[in-house]
Amino acid sequence: MSLDEIGLQNSPLVLLALLPTPIMEARRSAAEIGGPKILIKRDDLTGFGFGGNKIRGLELLLADALAQQADTLVTGAGPQSN
Repeated sequence: MSLDEIGLQNSPLVLLALLPTPIMEARRSAAEIGGPKILIKRDDLTGFGFGGNKIRGLELLLADALAQQADTLVTGAGPQSN
């Protein structure tokens, strides 16, 4: 889902991730199962820990905290999040 789709296209960001991440074809996996082309979005290559949605959300939260002149930011994730 893009920022445009959720109405955040004009929201400030603190850029942390290396984006866009590549989409790669998993040829050997597709051949192994005899199936269709398999594409994998490599969000592990955002350059920040495990990346993905967590770092994208942090970009929004950090920009908002800085706009409010906060000096501390505490975040958390769901119980099954790494």
